[in-house]
Amino acid sequence: MLTHIDIHAYKCIEHQAFQLAPLTLVTGTNSSGKSTLLQAVLIAIGSKPQNHLAYLSEAIKPYVQLEEVLCRTATAREVQIYLSDDKAKQLHAWITETGASVIHDPSITLSYEETLFYLSADRSGPEELASLNKTLAIGQHGQYAIGYFELNKDKPLHEALIKPEAAAQTLKAQLAWWLSYITDVACEPRTEKVTSTSVKLSFTMGELGEVSPRNTGAGNSYLLKLLIMCLTAKPGHLLLIENPEIHLHPGAQSRLGSLLAFLAARGVQLMVETHCEHLINRVRYEVYQQQLNAQDVVLYYKPSVAEPFTTLGILPSGHFCDEHRQAVNFPTGFFDSTLSELLEIG
Repeated sequence: MLTHIDIHAYKCIEHQAFQLAPLTLVTGTNSSGKSTLLQAVLIAIGSKPQNHLAYLSEAIKPYVQLEEVLCRTATAREVQIYLSDDKAKQLHAWITETGASVIHDPSITLSYEETLFYLSADRSGPEELASLNKTLAIGQHGQYAIGYFELNKDKPLHEALIKPEAAAQTLKAQLAWWLSYITDVACEPRTEKVTSTSVKLSFTMGELGEVSPRNTGAGNSYLLKLLIMCLTAKPGHLLLIENPEIHLHPGAQSRLGSLLAFLAARGVQLMVETHCEHLINRVRYEVYQQQLNAQDVVLYYKPSVAEPFTTLGILPSGHFCDEHRQAVNFPTGFFDSTLSELLEIG
C-alpha cells in the first residue's frame, strides 16, 4: 500500500508532501489542481516496466510534456515525484525536456490494469453495446468494464469484499446488491455477448422489467462501471477515481460513501477526487459508526490554484481534525457555500 507521495514542481504544486491512507479524498474548487495528485501517481507508476505500459503511457500522455506541466512559480527545471509504500520502498520519477524517467524499487509492484486501476472523470456513459477487451479490464474511460463484467459475472468476489446480504457471492449478485442499495431502486444489469468484441447491456428494474441503458437514468450506467472496477479489486490494489458521484442523486452520492469506506476497511486502497459533500459526510458517518478506522482516512482540500492543499483527518467522533488530530472546522467555501443565502431566507 502506498503511504506517501512527494511532488516537486508539478503543475500547481511547487513542493508538497502527502500522506496517503487506505482512503484518500481529494477535493477543492474547480481548476485548483485536485486531479494533479492522482495524475502524479499515474506518472510515477507509468515510468516503471509493466505489462500494460503502452496503455498507461497513452493515458498519461497529456500530463508528461514538461513545457505544459512544469510549475510556473517554481525555480526547478524538472518535475520530480517520489512514491513510498508501507514496506519503506520508494519509486522516484521525474519529467525533463527529454521525457519521463524513473528509478524504482522492484518491490513496488503496482501495475496498470493489474493492481492499479484508474477511472477518469471523462468516462463513457449509457451504451447498449459495449466493447469487450480481453487485455484490459476497465480502461481509463470505463469503456471495457461491461465486457469484463460479461466475462466474469459468474465468478465469486474476493472473500474480503463479499456482502452476505447479496443473493450470492458472484460478481453479478454482489454488484446487483450494491447497485440497488446505492440507487435505492431494485436494479440488476443484464449482459450477453453479441460478437467477439461487443456485449449488449440492459437493466432489469423491478416491475418495469428489462430497460435499455438509454431509457433509464444515466447515473445507473456511470455507477455500474465504477462498481465493476471496485468489486473486482482485491486487498492491496489501488483505485484512482475521479468524480465517482457523476449523475447520482444526493442520497445515492451519500450511499456511495459507504462503498468507499467498505473497500478501504477491507484492504483496497483508494484515492478519490470528488466535489461531493454528501459523499464526504457519509465517510465521516462510517467512521463514527466504526465501520472504518479514523486513522484510515485523510482528506486534502485545495482552496485555489495558488494555495497548497490543506490536510484534514476525521476523528472517531466523525468531526474533522488537523494534522495533529485536533478538532477543526472544514475550510470556508465548501460546506458553507450556500449558508449566507439560507440565513437570508431565514
